[in-house]
Amino acid sequence: MKPVYISFERFIKEIFKDAMLSVISFLPVFLGALFKFGIPFLDAFLTAKTGKAVLLSPYYLLFDLTIIFSTPIMFGYAGLMVILEERDTGIFRYLSVTPLGIKGYLLSRLVFISAIAALYGFVVELFCHISEITVFQLLVGSLFSFLTGIWLVCLISCLASNKVEGLAFSKFSGFLILGPFAAFFIKDWIKYIAGFLPTFWFTEFCLSKGSYAVAALASSFALSVMYLALTVRLFKKAV
Repeated sequence: MKPVYISFERFIKEIFKDAMLSVISFLPVFLGALFKFGIPFLDAFLTAKTGKAVLLSPYYLLFDLTIIFSTPIMFGYAGLMVILEERDTGIFRYLSVTPLGIKGYLLSRLVFISAIAALYGFVVELFCHISEITVFQLLVGSLFSFLTGIWLVCLISCLASNKVEGLAFSKFSGFLILGPFAAFFIKDWIKYIAGFLPTFWFTEFCLSKGSYAVAALASSFALSVMYLALTVRLFKKAV
């Protein structure tokens, strides 16, 4: 495992060499603090102005889920830029024939960074959540974001041939956030059109109880594992 740790250390250094990537790494904390203090204040201000009893409070969970879902996207983007640069410069081919190997490369470039993102999102939400989301839901959400971070980076790496294309494709990764919005704002069967998004089913799990909640959670992880297996296979072929 020593080559993996050395490779991962180099990977982190490459990320923090880029000022923009470094800033992206701190965005979850910024968003968490903004939601923690800004949203309740805005809610109180709007309810006072409009005279309505509730405005934003029914959607506090949506803000919390945004942090959970966006953290692997932010970290994934930072890692993605390094991966694409290594592929363009031929560093990956060199590393693949060293003791690190392809499996070690995947561990150091995808698994570790996704695990950090999942833990990062969990800690941020543990202190900054504004809804009644439970610790169990946060833990499960962290595991969910761990899987998401891996398959999302694999997918974009396969689609993009260089860093410019990687930047363009990474912008479309925001489609994952559409899942929670469909679960919150679409009340009839049409919302199930978003059922191909694991984030939709995880949101349904958080909003529901009983057997439907269990089924929704199982669906979110089944889709995540399926996407993970598919994208990792494509990643190995692409690189």
